Amino acid sequence: MLSFTLPCVPSAQQRARHATRNGLSVAYKSASQKANERTLDALLARYAPLSPMAGAVSLEFRAVFPTPKSVSKSRRAAMLRGQQYHTHKPDLDNLAKQLKDAMTRLQYWYDDRQVVRLICQKAYGEVGRWEVCVREMGEA
Repeated sequence: MLSFTLPCVPSAQQRARHATRNGLSVAYKSASQKANERTLDALLARYAPLSPMAGAVSLEFRAVFPTPKSVSKSRRAAMLRGQQYHTHKPDLDNLAKQLKDAMTRLQYWYDDRQVVRLICQKAYGEVGRWEVCVREMGEA
């Protein structure tokens, strides 16, 4: 089992951009998407297993976002206590896609189709972070 915290504000997988170049339609990633991927890859690299997990994998994560500076003290306190949920962008499924793609690139597993169990949550906190736990399904 691997369990760790990544100290960065979670970001979601963005949709591919499309353009016409020399009469051909091309798809590309935005500069911000590339930067987000580099940051996440750099933080995840230190926790990557020596060899990829071979069997079924369980991935659990909690994407923690800093509270907005514009909210009142009472509302901020409610956010930090978990009484107010993070119902704004980014979407939870796009956060999962970003994390799974990065972990696949770093060979936590051979292919993200090995992830058979996904438990995820968005929340507010003092600082932004990813709280991640990944394990092979045979583990207790």
